[in-house]
Amino acid sequence: MHVKVTTVRGDKRTYRYLNLVESFREGGKVRHKVVARLGEADEMAKSGELSRLIDALGAHVEGGRAQALSAESAPSIGAIVAVRSYFCRLLLDQVFGSLGKKRRSLNLADTVFAMVANRLCAPSSKRRAIGDWLGEDVVMPEGVTTPSLDQCYRALDALCAGKDELESHCYQVLCDLTNLDLRLVCYDLTSSYFEGEVAPSLRFPSRAFGYSRDHRGDRPRW
Repeated sequence: MHVKVTTVRGDKRTYRYLNLVESFREGGKVRHKVVARLGEADEMAKSGELSRLIDALGAHVEGGRAQALSAESAPSIGAIVAVRSYFCRLLLDQVFGSLGKKRRSLNLADTVFAMVANRLCAPSSKRRAIGDWLGEDVVMPEGVTTPSLDQCYRALDALCAGKDELESHCYQVLCDLTNLDLRLVCYDLTSSYFEGEVAPSLRFPSRAFGYSRDHRGDRPRW
């Protein structure tokens, strides 16, 4: 037994009727029989009869009738999964896993991944990334442990110590025997910059004087 909505188109409007329908099998086919006509849905809603009917039926449901659910937002998963895919394709999970064993830091690979994903998806401070972004805004991939703030700070020491090994690995992975065309190298220029000649250059038109965190406004920045 269930409620079925039947739509009837009139001259000026469309009517939706609520019917109590019973399903039965006949000759191997499922058929429906109208047991009772409850009324026109819009009119029942305006008069409040529909709500009273739902409440009356809900009183007989074990545990009561469930309340309507709503959500303003949901954690994101697509971007961080994409980052995880490339992180593993570059074998960085293995590199940092090996480095973590040497430093007795079993979660080093997951910690570095979390910081890299935050930098690519929603750049923020370590405290903001751990407290809000990882805790509320995204869903970590299966098998990845969410790091603590202390683990992030300790991971930076590990990154600094393994800088040469990491750079060599990334170059070898990106430039193998079938791919030697390295045209783009990305640097994090948060607190560093390149200096060059003052003379203008057609090859590097972006060379110009600008803001310097080291208070060297007398040097052109690239």
